Amino acid sequence: MGAAATPAGCGAITSCYTTTDRGAVLENNCSCRNSSEMDQAQILIALVVAAHAGVLAVRLCVSLYSA
Repeated sequence: MGAAATPAGCGAITSCYTTTDRGAVLENNCSCRNSSEMDQAQILIALVVAAHAGVLAVRLCVSLYSA
């Protein structure tokens, strides 16, 4: 009927759940992992890419200001 509550630590309902008329039910022998979960290496790569984009933006602003 209403939106099903997800267990603590789960960000969203994943394929581990079976939808019934009463909501979502966790299937047997299924770990509760969010499909968009990122590990530490991916987070580090994203931070490095974001920092590099910031440096490029500052360099562009400086070169446009001096031109």
